[in-house]
Amino acid sequence: MKKLSMITAAFGAATLIAAPGFAQETPPEEAAPTEEAAPTEDAATPEAAPATIDTDGDGVNDAWDQRGDGKADSWDTDGDGAPDAFDQDGDGKPDPK
Repeated sequence: MKKLSMITAAFGAATLIAAPGFAQETPPEEAAPTEEAAPTEDAATPEAAPATIDTDGDGVNDAWDQRGDGKADSWDTDGDGAPDAFDQDGDGKPDPK
């Protein structure tokens, strides 16, 4: 009987020592993406591209929101797909050259 008490006491002590570790809340681990899984929009990229905006209503995005404030701050005025006019003073309009 004495051996059973020692084993029970050792097991009880080990349980008490490990109990705080089990009580801590840990966030659930995310499953590793599989090859079949399509990338989601929620996946954060290190640096997202600025949003493009159609400022003149012709259906073609011709400006960028690089500051992330919802207002255009650079424009493509010559249609080559690259910004060539900028708003450095923050008034929402291209600055004169």
